[in-house]
Amino acid sequence: MKISQWLGAEAKTKKGNDTKTGTKPTILPAYRYRLSPMGQLFRTSEGRPLIPLVVVLVLGVIIGFVVASYRPYPFGPISTLAILILVLFVLGTLYFYVRFLETRPTISSKNIYLLGTVILLAILIFRLQLVILSSLHQTFPFIPLHSFYYTIPVALGSVLLTVLFNARTAFGAAVAVSIITTLMVTEEISFLLYGIVGAMVGAFSIRRTQERTVFYRAGFWVALANVCTVIVFVPIYGWTASTLVYGLIASLVNGVLVALFASTLLPVLEYLFETATDLKLLELSNLNQPLLKQLMKTAPGTYHHSLMLGELAEAASEAIGANPLLCRVGAYYHDIGKVRKPAYFIENQMDAMNRHDKLSPSLSSLIVVSHVKDGIEMALEHRLPPTIVDLIPQHHGTRVVTYFYEKAKDSQDPDLGEVKEEDYRYPGPKPQTREAAILMLADAVEAAARTLTDPTPARIKGLVQRIVNTIFTEGQLSECDLTLKDLHQIGNAFVRVLTAIHHHRVDYPGYRFEEGRKKEGEKKGDGDTDSKLPKEDAGRVVTTKKGGGEDVIRLGETEQ
Repeated sequence: MKISQWLGAEAKTKKGNDTKTGTKPTILPAYRYRLSPMGQLFRTSEGRPLIPLVVVLVLGVIIGFVVASYRPYPFGPISTLAILILVLFVLGTLYFYVRFLETRPTISSKNIYLLGTVILLAILIFRLQLVILSSLHQTFPFIPLHSFYYTIPVALGSVLLTVLFNARTAFGAAVAVSIITTLMVTEEISFLLYGIVGAMVGAFSIRRTQERTVFYRAGFWVALANVCTVIVFVPIYGWTASTLVYGLIASLVNGVLVALFASTLLPVLEYLFETATDLKLLELSNLNQPLLKQLMKTAPGTYHHSLMLGELAEAASEAIGANPLLCRVGAYYHDIGKVRKPAYFIENQMDAMNRHDKLSPSLSSLIVVSHVKDGIEMALEHRLPPTIVDLIPQHHGTRVVTYFYEKAKDSQDPDLGEVKEEDYRYPGPKPQTREAAILMLADAVEAAARTLTDPTPARIKGLVQRIVNTIFTEGQLSECDLTLKDLHQIGNAFVRVLTAIHHHRVDYPGYRFEEGRKKEGEKKGDGDTDSKLPKEDAGRVVTTKKGGGEDVIRLGETEQ
């Protein structure tokens, strides 16, 4: 189920009993939210492959005309058509590279639009710069024209695409942009080599984008690569000392322009295309974000659970080479929908009465499941990137709200018909990415670990393996590309983090904390306060209370 299905334009209601027993009414309240023009284009493109193709062709034609507008060719239909064909061939090659040769293909319509927009912006900037450079050459005719050309920041596109996508996509784009720019600027092969070297260095100089100053480091490496290239050209083309000096100055200016243009354009592209770059994720990870502050004040138990979940998810993603920052930020926001009804979730009830005791299982299940829809609404209201929004429903998948389903079967009224398991399932979808799958596993593990009365390393290991095995055998991981080796590494990471969290301390002399806790439990009539946990979300595994080392099961095997 997609986000648009969660948030229908009209309310979909199926009447049913909301008494102590009975079938669950399916209610999906209406929520109208505004889409940006780019968002409307992305939504329209879903299921319509012709639209992305038309957009790509239009972008190619525009780029072709921009290139043809500067070249000293006889401006006629034949020469213009030839340039258009060549530009479309280069862009088509780049498309097939991204489509078929990428390990994780960039094939969504939004990503194709973003890739084309970056290339178009780069070519337009180069075209405007050529106008300025032509004027400067007339003012300073003693400076060689090719020295002015060396100030064109060909590496701009590759630097932006490395941050927006990855270095592999940027590598292909670097070659394409260098060819198109050379076609527009000059016939000299030296400029093509100069542009390709700088663009490739720019693409591979960005490894971890943890701060926006990364563009200035990339600009430095681009400038250094340009300087080295110019020095190599001296003996090849027999340049004079003055030509070398002008070339070196132009190379340094090139690096500065790459840094300035990239740092300026990235926030604009992030906003228009709602892209979750690492820099955007770092901003969202700030715990002073309004949404996280609201979560902390309204649902403190959920807030603490989210922080612990972030630690687990980040460790697991690092173990298998996924995106640790995306996992951490996704964990922070995965349960923001509980802000609207915090008292109906066990971690926020503190010493208060459990409100589900007076509700029917069907209505309780409906309330629990509704926090996903509420979370999607709040995420869209606060303009969170779609990558984060997708994690909200996917981290539950299509799992059953087991606690209320079992409760409904125990209190079933034969006159009201059979209790259907489908009525107690989350609508999904199942995790589509490795990060969403990690979040699902970590969510179940973190909640179940709190039920262990004696969290020894052996018990924690047994619990983790049982939960991972259960989710695997349920088929919840069938739509993402996790391998069995990945699951093994994820489980080890969970055990390591949970063992550190639930570490033991020496007893303080003169204090009997455990005895006081037992008396308090007897006074409440509940010897194990952790027994409330499954009422929050029975989609998590509740049978893991056994949790001993003897409960370890190999992944993929069913429990006898």
